[in-house]
Amino acid sequence: MEFNLGEMSSGATSPLWLLWLLPWYGLFGVMGLKVAGGIMVLLAVLAAYGQALRIGMSVWEALLPAAVVAYCVAPAGFLGYETPLAALVSIAWAGLIPPEDTVAKQRPWVGLMAALTPLVRPEMAILVGVYALVMLFRRRCPLLPWLLVGGIIGLLYYGWMHLATGSFSASSYCRSFALREMAELRVWGFSFHLGLLMELLRSGLLFVAAGAVVGGWFRRAQWQAPQWQFMILSFIAYALFFTLVAPVNAVRYLAPVAFSAGSMALWGLERLGPIRSWVMSGFLLLLVLNLAARTLDDRRRGYEFERVTERECAEVLNTIAEPGATVLVYEVQIRWWLKPELRVLSLDGVIDGKVAPYLDSGDLAAFLWRYRPQYWIANEAVWRRPFLRRSFLAEVLALGTDSVERAGIRFVRLYTWPPERLPRGFYGCLALYRLSYTERGVSSDAVR
Repeated sequence: MEFNLGEMSSGATSPLWLLWLLPWYGLFGVMGLKVAGGIMVLLAVLAAYGQALRIGMSVWEALLPAAVVAYCVAPAGFLGYETPLAALVSIAWAGLIPPEDTVAKQRPWVGLMAALTPLVRPEMAILVGVYALVMLFRRRCPLLPWLLVGGIIGLLYYGWMHLATGSFSASSYCRSFALREMAELRVWGFSFHLGLLMELLRSGLLFVAAGAVVGGWFRRAQWQAPQWQFMILSFIAYALFFTLVAPVNAVRYLAPVAFSAGSMALWGLERLGPIRSWVMSGFLLLLVLNLAARTLDDRRRGYEFERVTERECAEVLNTIAEPGATVLVYEVQIRWWLKPELRVLSLDGVIDGKVAPYLDSGDLAAFLWRYRPQYWIANEAVWRRPFLRRSFLAEVLALGTDSVERAGIRFVRLYTWPPERLPRGFYGCLALYRLSYTERGVSSDAVR
């Protein structure tokens, strides 16, 4: 839970995912991380298929929720994200709805799941709340104390994080800001990313979601079934959370409701009568083809481990930076190669949250003067992120001069790297600057 040596970080989105990766990395190194992610992807897809069969779907019908889960968890899971674990836990919750005569047997499992779920991703506490709501509807009150006890463990963990770092989850807060500020479409208070909407349309996921909504409406009588109550309410809760609080920019965030959406879509397909099988085949074909295309595209981009972790840039810093120096970065993966005695300060904020108070104002002069990093690894993020585009950092990089001063801070360019070597869409290092502080800075807006 440390990013800089001796400094606790609340930026680890999923402590449970770290525990899963740890033995694989210990045995096989970097390849072990890929194997661990691949295994979890397969487990999530197989679990979706098995759970679909258990709630009454045919062998053919169960392919749809499994395909939706596969699309949302791959290739992210193979790249090391905790997405398949999030999908797997949500599927497990759908399987924890007990018949009347097995409530007692479910109690320990419900408590354990309530304790572990928020440690997969913080916002997945939504699933615990939805389960509790369904149990209230069903008057399964003996399960509620177990949910409460399990929930306290999550509260203690995030409370400890807040006391130690000043943030419940730096990653969640700063990622939410990034998603909000980059949303291009706002309708009736809801925010959307046009890129996401296009992907949902192209992949068929938008049609799956539409089928889930239509099916949920026409099969209102089925809402009495506890499994369907859980899936419907989870679907609605996540849709509201990610549009009102943190608009989605990638389908991997939808993994916790992928199974619910795919299952409910089958209800909507029932309204199509004799062409139902053909339409479902079309959905499956779209999902599989787009998943294959997305995977191949990521493969062609050249996301090699040493490049993504910016080894070449880190080695330069390891050579010239004095022990204890602070390095301003955006892509935090460079920590992998940096010497432990070098400290990292994140512009994205997902690992330390220190930039969070300056995000809305974009006043990075005050941010830099407070933490005084001695080096800056510059990349295209300063032209892509709106709050960075408003700052003088974008101007400094665009000028391309060897020395420039802004807000009492002198930037001296030490190295440059050609952008052509970078994978498409990756904010890799373009230049390395040494920073010195010549006079007390004022706000970046005032200077400009």
